[in-house]
Amino acid sequence: PDLIKLDRSLIQGIGNDPGRRALAAALTVFARDTGSKLIAEGVETEGELAMLRALGVDTVQGYLLGRPQPIADVQ
Repeated sequence: PDLIKLDRSLIQGIGNDPGRRALAAALTVFARDTGSKLIAEGVETEGELAMLRALGVDTVQGYLLGRPQPIADVQ
């Protein structure tokens, strides 16, 4: 795949759940090895963002960073 999105259901509570961390870490390696871009969606807390950074996820989206807006409003 060109793009792999980590769903909010995986991201929520990732700092306190070893299973979620292990899955995200494995998908990070898979994305790197296959040349895919990895995006974590639904990032809502600083803790989630910090954990994703520690795991090597460098592209994120979510309410922590900005609310959805119409494309006409994006500059």
